[in-house]
Amino acid sequence: MPPTRPPRRIAVYLSLATEHGRGILRGVARFFHQRPAVTVLKFNDPRTYDAAALRRLRVDGIIARVASRRNESVLAALRFPVVNVSGQVATPRLPLINTDDLRVGALALRHLHGRGYRHFAYCGNATHLGSVRRYRGFCAEARRLGITAAIPRHLLPQGDQNAPYPDATRARLTAWLATLPRPVGLLGFTDRVALELDEACARLGRRVPEDAAILGVGNDLTRVEFAHVALSSIQLNTQLIGEQAAAALQAMLDGRPRTPGEILVSPQKIVTRQSTDRFAVDDESVAAALDYLREHAGNSVYVDEVAKAVGVTRRVLELRFRAALGSSVYAEAQRLHFERAQELMAEPGLTLAEIAYASGFESPAVFATAFRRRHGVTPTAYRQRLTGLR
Repeated sequence: MPPTRPPRRIAVYLSLATEHGRGILRGVARFFHQRPAVTVLKFNDPRTYDAAALRRLRVDGIIARVASRRNESVLAALRFPVVNVSGQVATPRLPLINTDDLRVGALALRHLHGRGYRHFAYCGNATHLGSVRRYRGFCAEARRLGITAAIPRHLLPQGDQNAPYPDATRARLTAWLATLPRPVGLLGFTDRVALELDEACARLGRRVPEDAAILGVGNDLTRVEFAHVALSSIQLNTQLIGEQAAAALQAMLDGRPRTPGEILVSPQKIVTRQSTDRFAVDDESVAAALDYLREHAGNSVYVDEVAKAVGVTRRVLELRFRAALGSSVYAEAQRLHFERAQELMAEPGLTLAEIAYASGFESPAVFATAFRRRHGVTPTAYRQRLTGLR
């Protein structure tokens, strides 16, 4: 009888004080749960990695947050596979599994633009690659929508993500915010940055969302629900990042060739709270109609019904929509139907048919045809890319 192979040992180095790190860890645990021949060792990621200490652990592979070139060099020189799950720096010597930050930026711009905002600004970090890409995606989507003005950007220092910013840093942020037009749609690189934007608005006496709509990234409840106004946030698919990282590591341990470059995971959805829960239009009839459309996003909506609900004729409402938003009532209704469908696609317990009906489409077939026409892919393919579900 051949000797039993000892369990493989995998070390996972993550920032377990953040929702991002905990989400990735849940994904790693989910992947290895059905593989009892693997032992997972959990560690908080260090500022720097020590090659000798890593070798003494006698692990077969590592999943790690790699935040510097030095750390990449140390980990790439080890004689066992390592997978990076941090988007802070590019790591061409290590496979990288992380969020598609260009898509994060584009999703944020579409959300704020769909709320009627026409002035935008970004607050992030100068050295974090993920921040640079989110800003790039934010600007690219603005250009795609016909916005030609440059989008202002304010850069905060990296620092300790769990420590408060110095007073001087906050004063500079407040001064920058004071230069922005009103109303403005603001994207914070992370929920921590969004929280700083909320506090800066409070210091200036600017109302959220009336003067400034604020959107964060990460949906970290320890931050978004402790702002003066509960913060909307883009929920990342950190669990899928963890699963993909574990699968890539498993493949390398099994002798299969490493996947080159980056594997990027799409963000899941926007969790809308009070900080963007308003449409930035001056026309009261248009604002009331938009509120009506959003409240009925799960039902079939007819323009005559909307006009009657806000007390104007259909023709007047259409003219006011064109003047305020540059689109028709029907186009806005469709956009909200698709927005709702995309949010529901992140829910694993719902079938595509259930999503179609819950998003106001007449049938799954109508939904599938309209979705493919709008997004260029089928709902099934989109959902697979989003969540890994079929």
